[in-house]
Amino acid sequence: MSRKWLLLPIVGWAGAALADPPPVTRAEVGSRAEEMFAKADTNHDGFLSRDEYHASILARAKQFDAQVTPQGLAAADAMFDAVDIHHDGRVSHADFVAAALAHFDGADLNHDGKVTPDEARKAAKLKQKAMKNGR
Repeated sequence: MSRKWLLLPIVGWAGAALADPPPVTRAEVGSRAEEMFAKADTNHDGFLSRDEYHASILARAKQFDAQVTPQGLAAADAMFDAVDIHHDGRVSHADFVAAALAHFDGADLNHDGKVTPDEARKAAKLKQKAMKNGR
């Protein structure tokens, strides 16, 4: 299995890589989001329920022999809620992919269509700082 650097939240608990992975492109993030949605949408209705999202997170953790902590699940729930724009307990395919691409766009600090690990770290620090300042 090749190491691909992903910007979606459910990979955060997969463990740190020994070396920085290669940059990731917007197209790769979109494609990966499509794949992740298709796997997680187990009833194939075009929406992810919170239960499907949780099951996907737990399956991914198991794949990496990792544990999902209550704090990690709470953070995942907060992300789900942020993407659930209709506040109906489900996320559409389009909204899921759009959220992944928006996350990518926020991390593409130099707007060159790819995000390096260094850019991702800088973007995460900027986001943390903005959240701390209440923005």
